[in-house]
Amino acid sequence: MPAVRKDRKVNRPVSYAVKLGISTALLLLIFRQVDPARAWQAMRQVPPASILVAILLQLASNTVATYRWSLIMARIGFRHPFTFYLKSFFKGAFFNQGLPTSIGGDGIRILDCSRIKGTAEDAFYGVFIDRIVGLAGLLLLNICALLFNRTLLPGPIYCALLLVLGSLFSGLILLFFLRRFRFITTSRILGYLGRLSERYFQVYSTAGAIALQTGLSVLTHLLAMTAFYVLGVSIGLDYPLQVYLSLVPPVILLTILPLSLAGWGIREGAMVGFFLLIGADRSRVLSFSILYGLLSLACSLPGLAVYLGERRGPQQA
Repeated sequence: MPAVRKDRKVNRPVSYAVKLGISTALLLLIFRQVDPARAWQAMRQVPPASILVAILLQLASNTVATYRWSLIMARIGFRHPFTFYLKSFFKGAFFNQGLPTSIGGDGIRILDCSRIKGTAEDAFYGVFIDRIVGLAGLLLLNICALLFNRTLLPGPIYCALLLVLGSLFSGLILLFFLRRFRFITTSRILGYLGRLSERYFQVYSTAGAIALQTGLSVLTHLLAMTAFYVLGVSIGLDYPLQVYLSLVPPVILLTILPLSLAGWGIREGAMVGFFLLIGADRSRVLSFSILYGLLSLACSLPGLAVYLGERRGPQQA
């Protein structure tokens, strides 16, 4: 075990460096295909009021997501004040901006919950279920937007995208029923999937709970997508909100892949690729994506303040 832990400690800096290198290489490749002066000019034209509105929308999205998570944790036995979850969520959001994947901050949330109750497995299930429900809300919002905008994308791309989204959504629904398969619940290897499914059912055992959680998840992403919309229109991408609801969610899904630093590079490349399909200006799209990345970082800074405050607290005591 000590050797394994030592290998992990050695591999972390290597993994971080590799993913930082991938982000840097992708961004350099993208910048070679645009006019940097035009991209900078597009960013400069965004009114401060629009940036403020986008920040407020993103903070509201984070707050609604926190409330959803607190309800999930309460259903599996974690009873803590909303402020506890709010602090933990923003800490996780901040660490997501600096760790090699966009889900690294989940470890912070799991650690916070397990420290209070001492059940790391249930803390993991609670955070994982929150991720699943958040993903379900994003998929549902994206599928509905695409169904209302059938001519937005080329036919083959539209059908392939709907197929992928539908498959992912079906997989999330299947997880709800895994507890019924005995070969999974009794397996030493797959048993954790059965326990996860049990917790999943525990959280969503009533139609009211399903409706409330789904509504909160959709609202979370709708607020975030509106922030994208405000920035996009301000930067010159004057498209209706439903276009952003159709094109931005697949980009968000791609940033979950553990290939780059907090999704940088992948987000910009995917954003440019999707918006080029509808004839958008490449420089403006790149500026739009970078600006939203910076906005996400700014909205996570309360988490840094919470983290530093907690570190100072024990030292002063």
